[in-house]
Amino acid sequence: MDRVIGHVDLDYFYAQVEEVENPSIKDKPVLVCVFSGRTEDSGVVGTANYPARELGIGSGMPIALAKRRLEGTDAVLIPMHHEKYEAVSEKVMDIVRERVDVLEQTGIDEAFFEVTKASAGDYSNARSLAVEIRKAILASEGLTASIGLGRSRIVAKMASDSAKPNGLAVVAPGETEGFLDPLPVIKLYGVGPKTAQALAEIGVRTIGDLAAIEAAKLEKRFGVKTAVYLHEAATGTDDEPVAERQGATQFSRIITLKMDTRDADQVLDELTPALDDLRSRLLSKGVSFRTLSAMGILTDLTIKTRSRTYEVPIDDLSACRDDMQGLLRDLTGSASKELRRAGIRVSSLSTRADQTSLTQFQ
Repeated sequence: MDRVIGHVDLDYFYAQVEEVENPSIKDKPVLVCVFSGRTEDSGVVGTANYPARELGIGSGMPIALAKRRLEGTDAVLIPMHHEKYEAVSEKVMDIVRERVDVLEQTGIDEAFFEVTKASAGDYSNARSLAVEIRKAILASEGLTASIGLGRSRIVAKMASDSAKPNGLAVVAPGETEGFLDPLPVIKLYGVGPKTAQALAEIGVRTIGDLAAIEAAKLEKRFGVKTAVYLHEAATGTDDEPVAERQGATQFSRIITLKMDTRDADQVLDELTPALDDLRSRLLSKGVSFRTLSAMGILTDLTIKTRSRTYEVPIDDLSACRDDMQGLLRDLTGSASKELRRAGIRVSSLSTRADQTSLTQFQ
């Protein structure tokens, strides 16, 4: 049975999340920025949407330089809000995880997965699964994602890169050579400018050149370990498995309120479906928690949180509704502005074997 590996990558993730929350900015240059706070323009660009990229804006660019390049445009600069993006990422990864054999999250906006069993090693079936995943992410979160499928992690990653934005690329085993060989060697996952220059010095400019070069030449220049990696990467024969990483350290849900408010009871009412969803998820995974947090994103986009930590793990979120209400009242009472979004987070997680029901201590 042919191995089927996938790579899913959410397109310009932070900026796209902001576009979903505020559709009026979608066609404008949007920059999500990490402000240092020293001056109004100090800090760097975290990510930018495609209209901004077309104007020469990229991740890591100083905000001051980005502003100069965007003079005369209707660009929107937004402070980065990790908690909001983490909550969305968690939901997306759950969507993917439910449909694949195993998922290995490698970043807030990307993951490798394997669907060898789910597709019975059939790349047509795998394509259908990938289409389903992309549709489910769009329906649930309003986000587009690019997916690549191939016989190895490297092929899958490069396929998803080639499909961006909002695309799907399937490289069946028999198509691997034709996909990889014409590409410049610097396109190979793990090859940077210095390695590309060193390869050029021994006559390697395309991935096909790298696949064909004698192993001895690579070993002489890069050492055995790197030479083996480069050869396997260039031929798409790397067999590194996809493995689930350490479990989540927290779970959260966040919503956009129907209207800006400081009314804690109204916020709790609107949060009820999210609370119920999170409760069901915790119970299904057999996970308990010790820390409960209420989160609020104010109209000026600042974030406030209030938390309570219990002496023993809690196995049923419904038992904490009164505590959640108290946290929200404390949060809204101390907030300088109204809440635009609100959420719940549970952390300090443990497995069911360690759980003790809250009701035992009442």
